[in-house]
Amino acid sequence: MRVALLATTQDGADPVRLGGRPVAWHQLQAALALGCERVVCLAETPGPELAALQRETEGRGAKFSAIAHSRTLSGLVSAADNLFVFAPGVLPDRDWLAQALGARAGIAVLPADGAVERGFERIDRERAWGGVLATRGDSVEALAFLPPDADPVAGLLRVALQRGGRCVEVPQHWLDEGRWALLGDGAAAQRMERNWQARHVPAPGVERPGETLAHGLARVLLTRAANRPALAPGLAIGGIALALAGGAAGYLGSTVGGLVALAIGAFVAETGGRMGRFARAGSGVAAKGRMAEVRDGALDLALIAVAASPQEFADWHAPFVALVLVAATRLLRECDGPRALRLLGDRILVIAGLAVAAVFGAFVPAMAATGLAALGGRLFSGARRS
Repeated sequence: MRVALLATTQDGADPVRLGGRPVAWHQLQAALALGCERVVCLAETPGPELAALQRETEGRGAKFSAIAHSRTLSGLVSAADNLFVFAPGVLPDRDWLAQALGARAGIAVLPADGAVERGFERIDRERAWGGVLATRGDSVEALAFLPPDADPVAGLLRVALQRGGRCVEVPQHWLDEGRWALLGDGAAAQRMERNWQARHVPAPGVERPGETLAHGLARVLLTRAANRPALAPGLAIGGIALALAGGAAGYLGSTVGGLVALAIGAFVAETGGRMGRFARAGSGVAAKGRMAEVRDGALDLALIAVAASPQEFADWHAPFVALVLVAATRLLRECDGPRALRLLGDRILVIAGLAVAAVFGAFVPAMAATGLAALGGRLFSGARRS
């Protein structure tokens, strides 16, 4: 069996967070990626962080145990087990761990120059411990000879070094890139927060201003989303419901009001979707595309419903133009066209623009112009590539 040993913040202090999650949560994701079937967490007292780790572990199909003293560890780890030890505060690269330590025992090390000044523990003249090691389960037996208040993580490191454990060097430049770090305090986490977020959840870019605004709001709400897992899907579903209500209002004759509700619903739904991506960042769990498909389909149907209002538009021209716009927008989102035309792939921006046009009685002409521009951009960009 593969067993992971983590440690939460001691003395009830608020844990250091990255992406709204405690560092121990990110270590847990690395442990699960290594195939650990049991996670043991050193914690002096129970608390919300420990409960969240337990829910995440058991929800992913592994066993969770919390212990207050290292001597209890011998009853949870057998001599035949593979034990993965994570130092408090270390943020490792999940993929590298699976490749470097997944098959063989070893000690992750860094060049001492540059690593020690970042807080990593020096183990000899030239190397520092990278904060993660893999060893045999019988190593825990040596903890019985340590004083009761001794650090079990440091003790297991000493045992692995005394046994001549294989040292695997972590690329030093990863410290500068943020792929490997020791987050001992909130200031260290804040310094790498933006780069970490950009790597896991890239911003849409200036050519999608509506989605960029939703992305920024999701970042602001990130801490709340991490502690309340129902918040992100709740916002996404609420946004979809508001968009559908806007479509119904538009169909009943309130074109401007329906489009405003539709634009707000699109923004709220996009914010919820972005929050969900932030909440999954670092977990290695693939995002489910069904909610995004439902959201896009609901927005498209709501826009067509507004254009199909028998009270506002007597003939078939308006719903036909709406269908063309929906199809052209979907096609434009599938390609990398000119930056100026990528604006038309931003549903939030497009619907908000249509709402403004509807105020001046130009809803259908605005739809037609937007649809033709999007369709032409898609066709001509495809012709240039071929």
